[in-house]
Amino acid sequence: MSKNYNRKDIIDHLIHLRQEEVQTLENTHKMYTESLDLDEDSSVEVDDLVQQSRSTEDAITTKLRIDEAKKELEVFVKLKPELVSGITEGNVVFTNKVNIVIGLAFQQFEFEGDKFVGMSTKAPIYKYIEGKVKGEQIEFNGIEYTIEEIL
Repeated sequence: MSKNYNRKDIIDHLIHLRQEEVQTLENTHKMYTESLDLDEDSSVEVDDLVQQSRSTEDAITTKLRIDEAKKELEVFVKLKPELVSGITEGNVVFTNKVNIVIGLAFQQFEFEGDKFVGMSTKAPIYKYIEGKVKGEQIEFNGIEYTIEEIL
C-alpha cells in the first residue's frame, strides 16, 4: 500500500455513496408512485391499466430495496470494528488484487484515485478472509490474495 489512508475517510466516502444510491432509489420510487394516479375522468385504456400494474410492482420492489439499503446503512454507520489483529467487519483491507471495505456490499468505487469494493459479511469470500492478518494469503475461486494492510 503506497498511500497513507485513514479508515474513517474511506468508510465515510462509502457511506456517502450509499446515501446517494438511496436518494436515487427514493426518487425512482416517487416516479413510480406518481405514475399510479390515473385520471378517472378520462377514458382508461387497457394499456393504461397494464402500465399502472407495472408501476405498482416496480414501486413495491423499489420500496423494498430502499428499506433494505437504509437498514444495511444504519447498521454499517454504527459499526465500530474491534481492535483485533485479524480482519473483521468494519475494516478496510488492502490486498494485492483488490481493496475491500468489510461490512457493506457496494459495487466498485474510487477513493483518492484507488479502487475499492464494499463487501458484506454474507459474501462467500468473507469466511475465507475473516480473521486473517497482514501478510497472510487466501485462495478464493482459484485466485490468490495477499493481505497487504488492514485499517
